[in-house]
Amino acid sequence: MLSARRSSGKRRPPRSLHAEYQHFIDQRIEEYKDQLPREDILGIGDEAAQELTRTEQIQLTEMVLSEQVDAIIRRRLKLPSFRRWRENFLTLRAAQIQPGHWGLAAHDPVVMLAELVEEEDAVLVVGASDGACALFLAARGAHVTVIDPDLAAICGLENRAVLESLGGHVECEVAPLPNYVPGRHPFLACVIEAAALVDLGAAERRLLVERLKDATPTAGRHVVMPVTSPAGARHVSADALRTLYADWTVDMAPAANQHNHIGFLATRNGASV
Repeated sequence: MLSARRSSGKRRPPRSLHAEYQHFIDQRIEEYKDQLPREDILGIGDEAAQELTRTEQIQLTEMVLSEQVDAIIRRRLKLPSFRRWRENFLTLRAAQIQPGHWGLAAHDPVVMLAELVEEEDAVLVVGASDGACALFLAARGAHVTVIDPDLAAICGLENRAVLESLGGHVECEVAPLPNYVPGRHPFLACVIEAAALVDLGAAERRLLVERLKDATPTAGRHVVMPVTSPAGARHVSADALRTLYADWTVDMAPAANQHNHIGFLATRNGASV
C-alpha cells in the first residue's frame, strides 16, 4: 500500500522511455489505420509486399507483412525518431506533473494524493469530469482507471489522454454508478468527482461510497473533489460527502479555512501491513 511502500524506502522504477515511445508510435499508427477505408489499407498491404519482394525477403509471413505496413505508415506520418520524441516528451512531462497544467489549484486534495502516488500505483477515478485529476495522476506515474456513466465524457477523456501522450496510463469504462462493483478494478487510492454523483439519490450515493470504502486497503486514500458547477446548478456538496467518512481520518488542505467546498483527502484507518 501507499504508506507501507513509503516506509520501506523502496520505490518502483520509472517506466522505460523506450516503452513509452513505442506506445506513442503504435497509437499513431492505429489511429491512422482507423481513419482509412478498407481499400486504402489493402493498397498499403500491396505496397508493403512489393517492397519486401525487392529486398529478397526469404519468407513473406503475415507478421513480416504487418510490420512492413506499419513501417510505411510511419514514413507517411513522418513520426519522430526516439531522440526527437524524447526531448519533446520530457518537456511535456515536466509541465504535466504540475497541478497548474491541468487547471488544478495547489490546495486541491488531489495534489495531496499525488505526493503519495508511486509508479504504477492503481488509482480509481469515479467521474470523468474534465479529466484533470485522472491525467494529473497518470502523469505522476499512476495507472488510472476512470469510470463514468456518460459515453461522451469517457470518449472525451480518452481523446485527451492520447493528445497528452498519456493513453497508456489511463483506462476508461462506461459504467452505471448505482450498480458499480469496484472489485473489478483493484486500487490503492480512489478519487471521487462529486459532480458525477449528482444524478444519484442520497441512498445510492451512500451505498456507492461504502462499496468504494470496503474495496480500499488499509491506509488507502480517497479524495473527494469539490464541485465547480455554476451557481444554481444541481450539485452534490463535498462537505456533505465528508459525513460518510466519519470512520476514516480526514485531512483538509491548508487553505480549507479560506475556501468553501474545497474537498478533502481521507485515509482508511488501521495498521498497515
